Amino acid sequence: MRKLIFVFIFVFNSIMVFSAESINLDNQDLQEYKGKKGLWTMVQSSADLNNLVKKYNITLKEVKEINDNNISFGDYNFLPYSDDYIKELESSGKKRENMASSENEFIWPIGNASTISSTFGYRNRKMHTGVDLPAQRGTAIIAVMDGRVISNHYEGGHGKTIYLEHRNNFYSRYSHNSVNLVKKGDFVKKGQIIGYVGSSGNSTGNHLHFEIRYKDVPLNPLDFLPFKEEFKESHLFKNWK
Repeated sequence: MRKLIFVFIFVFNSIMVFSAESINLDNQDLQEYKGKKGLWTMVQSSADLNNLVKKYNITLKEVKEINDNNISFGDYNFLPYSDDYIKELESSGKKRENMASSENEFIWPIGNASTISSTFGYRNRKMHTGVDLPAQRGTAIIAVMDGRVISNHYEGGHGKTIYLEHRNNFYSRYSHNSVNLVKKGDFVKKGQIIGYVGSSGNSTGNHLHFEIRYKDVPLNPLDFLPFKEEFKESHLFKNWK
């Protein structure tokens, strides 16, 4: 098993070329979707939508266009902000956090992840193909790298699941979500909110089941995510020093 992991780590390091980049992390006030800044918002009714359109100084046409001409009442829709509203937010200090990252480096799918309830590897004689990150229901799930949404559906025991395709045959998977925001075919940026933590499917509590795969081979996510001292024993490769 260890030899196999070394092979995949070698492949990863061989095909990934690292260069510095600056990324923005979505937050509760300012998010991005399809190149527009705005906010994923639960829209209950047409009256609710009209009030939001006035608040953000936008048009119904803009809202419909970015949501593929489909406003879903009682569900989340993306509401783009006008330039004036963005300036108003930023002048009040509500900006997205800017962080440095290597171009091909994954980031954590939950910004404040501090606990792992189940690690990668065999669990009850079955392979657990990712890591489980406990978090409160509604915690933002962010894309760990630029990519394309290739799947967004209810996936049996995994519940509401999002599958992203990245460069160089790498994939990431996010399961047990309460809400999937992005749609199949969407292109997403590293740091962009794609859904919210939940407990859908076969789950005993709110958490994110997160995977990284090379082609269709599951790898230990902690060998690719930025090192965290609190997870030292779970970083199989990074802890071999």
